Amino acid sequence: MRKLTWLIGLLGLLAPLAMAADAPAADYRPDTFAIAADGTEVTAKISKLSGVSPYFHLYDVTGKPIEIMANPHLDLEFGTGPAAAMTLANKGVTVLVGGMAGPKMMDVLDEQKVRFVQRFGTVEDVAKELRGE
Repeated sequence: MRKLTWLIGLLGLLAPLAMAADAPAADYRPDTFAIAADGTEVTAKISKLSGVSPYFHLYDVTGKPIEIMANPHLDLEFGTGPAAAMTLANKGVTVLVGGMAGPKMMDVLDEQKVRFVQRFGTVEDVAKELRGE
């Protein structure tokens, strides 16, 4: 019984990753930055917890905005962070900027070669940094 419970728990953890892995990879160029944000505005605060961030602002390495995407995994009971990490990797993101990322999200980011950079402030602060302002 204990093994069956463990297996069911493991499958439950992997299900969000499998759903996220089904998403097609986008044609973004390398060094796409995702900034975990609490809102859609450039003045939005950087989310304290990246995995449950409501939005991700995507920028290229020069600070040019690419897209603002809603986190499609917020309805998951658990596994939101790892699923969001896989979705971002599939979008071509190579750097995620946020307040913090949980250990399961970090595992997926590391596996997908996405670097996590801890920052606090606003999306605009990071975009200015990228533009060298």
